[in-house]
Amino acid sequence: MAVELRLLHGLPIVDIDVIFAGRRLRLENILMDTGSAGTILDADAVFEIGVKPEGSDKTAIIHGVGGTEIVFTKWFDSVILGEWSVNSCKIEVGAMDYGIDIQGILGFDFIRTAKLVIDTDRMQVYSSN
Repeated sequence: MAVELRLLHGLPIVDIDVIFAGRRLRLENILMDTGSAGTILDADAVFEIGVKPEGSDKTAIIHGVGGTEIVFTKWFDSVILGEWSVNSCKIEVGAMDYGIDIQGILGFDFIRTAKLVIDTDRMQVYSSN
């Protein structure tokens, strides 16, 4: 089964579900980005399922086209796109103030682990299996 891609400001967008500490949340307007090594989620969006910075969390400064920001890292139970799920995911969480209305970036870590193909002709994502 394929997941439809839609465009937001010319960028490929999908919706995902995340599970953290057994609590599930639907996130909309997630940028699929093969140029981002990791996945990052908006701190305000995931706060409602209990994701918040704690003293034991690793922090990092990340740099990208959107600028520089400080993030903290959490282990999520699962990240789900359509029928594909990646369990025990290390996710960076930050402010994501990039000037466009997205709740996260689905990075190459997820895309590769889930063995996904991004078909820009059909505007779909599907598994290579």
